[in-house]
Amino acid sequence: MKQLRSTTPRGFTLIELMVAASMSMVVLATAIGVSVHLQRRGLLEERIMETQNKGRAARDLMAFGVQRAGAGIGSVSLTGGRTPAGEADLFYAVWARPQATFPDDATFVPPTNAALLSDALEVWETDPARMVLLEQCPLPATASWFEDTLCVGGLPPAFLDNAVIAVVFPGTKDERGWACVGQVTNLVAEGVEWTPAIPGRPAPADGNCHPDAVTLPESPWLGTREPREGGMYLLPLTSRSYRVNWPGGTPVLEMDADGPMGPAGYTAVSQDIEQLQVRLGVNAPNALPGAPVRFFPDAETGRPSLATCTQATCAAHISWAWDAGVPVPPDRGPGSAGDELMRHMRVVELSITARSQRAELTGNEAPGARDDEGNLRDGYKRRHSVIRLAPRNFAFVGTGG
Repeated sequence: MKQLRSTTPRGFTLIELMVAASMSMVVLATAIGVSVHLQRRGLLEERIMETQNKGRAARDLMAFGVQRAGAGIGSVSLTGGRTPAGEADLFYAVWARPQATFPDDATFVPPTNAALLSDALEVWETDPARMVLLEQCPLPATASWFEDTLCVGGLPPAFLDNAVIAVVFPGTKDERGWACVGQVTNLVAEGVEWTPAIPGRPAPADGNCHPDAVTLPESPWLGTREPREGGMYLLPLTSRSYRVNWPGGTPVLEMDADGPMGPAGYTAVSQDIEQLQVRLGVNAPNALPGAPVRFFPDAETGRPSLATCTQATCAAHISWAWDAGVPVPPDRGPGSAGDELMRHMRVVELSITARSQRAELTGNEAPGARDDEGNLRDGYKRRHSVIRLAPRNFAFVGTGG
């Protein structure tokens, strides 16, 4: 008898099902792997862009202040008072402190890796639109500054009331410029009454900004000068300071909105700015056009930071004729090598390192290991930016003599 073939559909065998399942799992695993890779890649690109934006924002923030620094003051030294040692407390429109640690500030935390310690940047700004020329005082008739009064030829503008100001002698071909920091205490009919020195600091004990020196009619620097000859003037003055702090073990760029002048402290302005390095570029007055700017510090040539200059370490780096004089205090102020170099400082170089907010560790980073760019292999993505800026007016004020 002939056997009838079954019309019922035949199913998959167990082996076929296992092969299909295995292939599906391979395809699914591959898809998941690609998806995870693309997701991680997207997050990495996002973190890189965030890091770049943080570095750019920090750079732009500081660049604005540096470019405005020195307007009306230039490269002259600012006398802000007297140090506890009795020496003149000197500042410049742009000043860099190498690897600053702020020992008197309990809110400052240095990085655990000493190699990441940053420089501190200090910027002094003025408002040239509010410049006020000094005039003859009624008594004595040839002085513009008598005792605690600065004469401006009449009732001074209201914006000077209680303002911190800089009194500036810009210099002549025979005489170096200088500037005194002080605070207006009163507006009077002939000008302003003021106290030399940054508010809260002792007044200078000697030099051009010594408050008693101006009462001498034979004073060679002001009392006998015609009021217009030196072009003396006063300007409202502000300052800012920048540093990198490590509270909680993470880097933060901080800014002090009134710098050394006021009571405000540092506040965070940008997260994950890991390091700030500042170099000051000096342009020799006798240099040929196109000659390279000489930067301080520079390890290759042995040039130190201008903040640590002494006669012994910096005089050899001055290639032009200058009157060394007798600096007071030693190694600082007029007559010092550091002051002479600062008077010809024309470029500020900011080197900023920004890092990603989160580490992406792979588990095989050796302590202290570095990549091809010199960055630590600690899982953070870093971006470096370098910008060179020319402060305004530095070439025009304070280079006389």
